[in-house]
Amino acid sequence: MPCGSPATGTGCMDGENYLLIVVFPIRQSTNQTVRRSMPLFSTPEISSDVRITRITYVEVTGKSPKMIGKNAVKDDHGDTNRERLVRVFTNSGLEGFGVTRATADAIEAETPNALGVNPASLVDAVQGITLRGIEHALWDLIGKITGKPVYALLGASCRDTIDAYDGGLYFCDLVYPELGLARVEQEAVESLAQGHRAIKMKIGRGHKWMPPEEGFSRDVDAIRLVRKTIGPDIKLMVDGNNGFDEAGAERLLEAVGDQDIYWAEEMFPETIEDYTKFRAFLDRNDLKTLIADGETLAEPSPLYPFIEQHLIDVVQLDTKRIGLSAWWRLAAFSQVHDRLCAPHTWGSRFAVYVTAHLGKVIPNFLSDEIPAYDPDAYHPTGFTFKDGAYTLSDMPGWGLEIDEQVYQSKYARIERHWEI
Repeated sequence: MPCGSPATGTGCMDGENYLLIVVFPIRQSTNQTVRRSMPLFSTPEISSDVRITRITYVEVTGKSPKMIGKNAVKDDHGDTNRERLVRVFTNSGLEGFGVTRATADAIEAETPNALGVNPASLVDAVQGITLRGIEHALWDLIGKITGKPVYALLGASCRDTIDAYDGGLYFCDLVYPELGLARVEQEAVESLAQGHRAIKMKIGRGHKWMPPEEGFSRDVDAIRLVRKTIGPDIKLMVDGNNGFDEAGAERLLEAVGDQDIYWAEEMFPETIEDYTKFRAFLDRNDLKTLIADGETLAEPSPLYPFIEQHLIDVVQLDTKRIGLSAWWRLAAFSQVHDRLCAPHTWGSRFAVYVTAHLGKVIPNFLSDEIPAYDPDAYHPTGFTFKDGAYTLSDMPGWGLEIDEQVYQSKYARIERHWEI
């Protein structure tokens, strides 16, 4: 079985860490299927003397080299975003850091379960790390203590490089109306120049920002222009951000059916009835476009029926929202049902790197997503990007480094902290 293709059966993770041994289709309830496909997390080998002594939290800034425009439902995103950075320190002198969706108060609520505790005891064999607010900082810490990259804490590597697409082609024609679609073409050219081999573009202008028919026509023209610009060998995906209904999604795919759309993402709100219709439409018209969805969900269970019934092809829950541990288990469940995984990372450069580590060890991984924002507080020392893919080093932890000069000058004085 080639890594990255949908398959049911044993994968690239080593048997010591993984319980996925299914070699036949499962016809059981969701809960039974989850139990059959549950991965195991190894207890890290950490000296019993190591204790967590301090936790800090602060919001840091990311900048984009371009203005990020609207999508179908949200107004201009701008050229700046913020991430919530958590650092976890120990009495060994080593620290880990990560990004979280949790608020400072939520982090504070977790500190009694972490301060004074050995990091190894926070890894459950089945659930992984359940302290969601500091989970990613703990994985980084454990990797640094054990001298392993995070992916090596999960299992054996199953691929050398991690495909990653450009997710930053928003409604730039509406940001620069004097340029119109020429701006869309320009950003597609820039994406290719940056080394991307796959591009995702937003559609759904007629949902909110333009008259419906005018917006529909603009979407179709934009798709055709981007395909012409990037050529036939670059993957092109579309993302509707629920800006269509099911009939509108069919109409859009009919209009661009000759443009080789690799996947159609979040075209309309998820219901079994509508997704059954949409799947039948694609099959009836012999369209090979994959159905992708799941980024807005806070946890995986609402998507289980869509996965089990093969109503979606690409599972996309957000990496920062559900965390590494939950995503690793979700990937196993998805593999049982021959579904691919392309975690959502938009708005968090850190989530890109977490997702890359996942991509190293889950056999049904499809692609990472690269947002436009770059943080100033940390740098990806252990990553290189070339020809549309990341290569990870064997640096311990995430392979990221805090820029202490920036951190101390901008963020140290405003951080919240808890310690023993």
